[in-house]
Amino acid sequence: MTGDAGPLDFFVSYSPADERWASWIAWTLEEAGYRTVLQAWDFVAGTNFVDFMDRGVSESAAVIAVLSRNYERSRYGRMEWQAALRADPDAPERRLLTVRVEDIPVEGLLATITYVDLVPVTDPAAARDLLLTRVRQALDGRARPSLRPAYPGDGRP
Repeated sequence: MTGDAGPLDFFVSYSPADERWASWIAWTLEEAGYRTVLQAWDFVAGTNFVDFMDRGVSESAAVIAVLSRNYERSRYGRMEWQAALRADPDAPERRLLTVRVEDIPVEGLLATITYVDLVPVTDPAAARDLLLTRVRQALDGRARPSLRPAYPGDGRP
């Protein structure tokens, strides 16, 4: 889909009103070595929007949905996340990753998927670390800590 060779990691699904968030997410992922598809960067003049959207969803390892009020109302956003869920209904958390960027309740089928919550994070470095950690965990299917937990029988609460 893009000029680079190799498989696509993420199709970033978002409302055009949230392009700044989507661009930040895609940039952060690409800096970490992932390949992304983003409408603002990849849907150039002459491309068929619906075909490109379909190929982005189907050819990427996962879809990242940028959750906001705008996204809730987005017809194309709904089509994108629903296609991602249908692609692997037995492991939706591995095919659809959700990133909440606005303080909204997540309802319906999207409520069944644990999201990355960037709403309370104000520090850009902390937001970057959280996003990359949660994406890696989602791809691995596990969130095992890197440090050994403290022994719980040491008398401390």
